[in-house]
Amino acid sequence: MRGPPTRQRSAPGARRQHPATVRLSFPSDQMPYPATLASAQKRPSGPFISGTGCISPERGLPIRRSMAAAALRRFWSRGHGAASVDSAASKPRVWGRLVAWARALIRDYAEACGDAAAAARARPGCAALYAGLLGGAATCCALAPSEEDFEEALLDASGSLLLLAPATRNRDSETFVQRLLWLRGRGRLRHVNLGVFSLMYEAPFDAQASLYQARCRYLQPRWVDFPGRVLDVGFMGRWWILGTRMRDCDVNDDEFLHLPAHLRVVGPNHLRSEVNERLFDEKYRAVVLTDDQVDQALWEEQVLQKERKDRIALTEADSLVQPQVAQ
Repeated sequence: MRGPPTRQRSAPGARRQHPATVRLSFPSDQMPYPATLASAQKRPSGPFISGTGCISPERGLPIRRSMAAAALRRFWSRGHGAASVDSAASKPRVWGRLVAWARALIRDYAEACGDAAAAARARPGCAALYAGLLGGAATCCALAPSEEDFEEALLDASGSLLLLAPATRNRDSETFVQRLLWLRGRGRLRHVNLGVFSLMYEAPFDAQASLYQARCRYLQPRWVDFPGRVLDVGFMGRWWILGTRMRDCDVNDDEFLHLPAHLRVVGPNHLRSEVNERLFDEKYRAVVLTDDQVDQALWEEQVLQKERKDRIALTEADSLVQPQVAQ
């Protein structure tokens, strides 16, 4: 086996060589590389003595370069061969690792499901509560209304108001629907789905607008002003604010301003009371009068006719007296 080159050490009292002169020691029967051997054979003077030679800086530079090139070639061939062997050996290992990873993942999920089932059997009340919450959240997410649902609800509300006379429309309902239609016509309605519920809010500009105020991010509305721009909230398949505004859309509160304060408000107990139900049923019954009631009605009719005749006679007498007084 080739031995490594060794550096000769001078004695403590020996004369030190120039730093540019390098003295190397090799075994007597081997040289480090062929290029070094050829260069050593071509030297006219200064033969190696006992495997030891003196190399000048001018002749040592090519030797060092050839040594570095040979070492680089050996390193490259060794690394390339190892890489090819590793790539060939790693192909079956990748699939094996994937299969092992999939098996470990399935095993972990199976253990987690088993633990959850054991906990549910141990505490059925909490398990039912959690299952109900998860089911309710999933139902809310599935029934969250979309922008098309809001368009449909808005058009239905507008059609309901158009069927009513202007004097009988609720002012609040009409104002709210007209504002929504105005924003819709200008492309300023925005919809956002938050999973459990949806929101419809007002935007300052149309989405296709190219104005500087609409595109500059420093001029956009602040998040603290977002609650004031919310127009409707969609939950469980319906839009709640629009439905609340359209309640009693055929009742005009301005028609009852002349009434006393206690008569302007009608509660549910007033509309669904037993007295109202009885009066509603009695108005369709036939009126049956006795003989005394008929006689009384006839006498009252005669009295009213006599009073009417007397009033007409007095009016004619006054019209005749006034010209005479004027003369």
